[in-house]
Amino acid sequence: MSLLLLIDGYNVIPPVAPPGRGADPNWLQRERMQFIQRLCHHLQESLRRRTCIVFDAADPPRDRSSRFSVDELRVVFAVGYAEADDLLEEIIADHSAPKQLAVVSSDRRVQAAANRRGATAYDSQDWLDQLLDGRVQVAPSQQAKVRREGKGSGQDSDAKPDIDREDPKSGFGDTEQWLRDFGF
Repeated sequence: MSLLLLIDGYNVIPPVAPPGRGADPNWLQRERMQFIQRLCHHLQESLRRRTCIVFDAADPPRDRSSRFSVDELRVVFAVGYAEADDLLEEIIADHSAPKQLAVVSSDRRVQAAANRRGATAYDSQDWLDQLLDGRVQVAPSQQAKVRREGKGSGQDSDAKPDIDREDPKSGFGDTEQWLRDFGF
C-alpha cells in the first residue's frame, strides 16, 4: 500500500519558543512526541499505517534510529538532507500514486511540489485545527474511504492490510531504498 498522508513535522507542531538557559535539553523531543501521540490518538489505525512525519535532522532523538514507528505511524528524520523539505520533495516525486497523497505543510516549496504531482496540499495550521476538531483531511480521492473505515468504534476493523514498511513500493520509492542502504 502506498503512503496517503505526508506531514512536514516541525511545520505542524504548534510553535513553541525554545526554553531559556538551564532548561531541560530534551524539550524539543518532548514536543515532537506530544505531537506524534496526538496524531496517534486522532488518526485511525489504517491511516496511521499509511502516514509519515518528516522532521529536519538537526536534532534527532539520541536514543532512537533516525527512522522509527510509533503506533504504526512512521517517523523519519531527514538525515543526509540539508532540510526536511528536500526529503519531502523527494518522497512526493517518487510516490507511485500522487493523487492519493495528502501533504501537510505551510511551506510553499513543499506545497508546490505536491501540486506539481497532483497531490493535495494542506496548510499546516488549518489541517491541525481540522484534525483536533475530529475532521481528518486526506486527499479527496481517499476521504470517503477514511470515513467508511472509521465508522463504528472510532477505530477501523480488525482487518489489517499486509503492509511491508521495508518495501520500496510503499510510497517512499527510491528514498526508502536509500534509507535502508545507508543503515537508516
